Amino acid sequence: MPPAVALVLPALNEADNLAEAVAQATAALDRVDGGWELVIVDDGSTDGTAGLADRLAEADARVRAVHHPKNRGKGVALRTGVAATTAPVVGWTDADLPFDMEALGRAVARLGETGADLVAGVRTNREEYSLRRRILSGGYNALVRTLLGVPMDDVGFALKMMRREVFDRADLQSDGGFVDAELMAWAHRAGLRVERVGVAFTPRVAGESTMAGPASVAGILRDMVLFRLGRLRPRTAARRPRGASA
Repeated sequence: MPPAVALVLPALNEADNLAEAVAQATAALDRVDGGWELVIVDDGSTDGTAGLADRLAEADARVRAVHHPKNRGKGVALRTGVAATTAPVVGWTDADLPFDMEALGRAVARLGETGADLVAGVRTNREEYSLRRRILSGGYNALVRTLLGVPMDDVGFALKMMRREVFDRADLQSDGGFVDAELMAWAHRAGLRVERVGVAFTPRVAGESTMAGPASVAGILRDMVLFRLGRLRPRTAARRPRGASA
């Protein structure tokens, strides 16, 4: 039987954070009934993340590591990770420890208790952000509300948990960081029941974010416009991993 829950952890140059992220995630998932699986997707890292992911997988049979030979983007990494599991509930978060991972258990519980299709995390303390990050986050959420008509904040936060059939129906197209907002916009248009769980944001303490650079921001805005026009298509397709590579 497949595990009840699978968590996908995309990782790009997260050698300083990955071991702690996996330790916290496994501790939280151990409280979930039915068993779990954690899929680390090394998205073309160059800093030792790949080898660390393999060692973590060797140490715990419930942890898997799959690899992209080159960086392909968060959206592709998520599709690769979900393709690697048959769990009926799937979710994801980032490897830079953006919140206390105990929230994973609350997200799974909320999904079961409410009968929701999708549970998404929402930050309760964004004052921890730098001024630049608050401006970027506020502007992004305003664009999502205005351009895509999604009546919620924090759609891009990296905590999502859903029934597998919801992910399959969503057929997410974004290769990059727009993928979280794409999921929420699709869910709103499809009339799905979405529940939220509040989480306390914790700032990154090691490594560098790859999501706030000019190229990433431009890619997100590009995908948002293409989604609005109904023309968003993946530039690369994820494939089902074989062994430890994808």
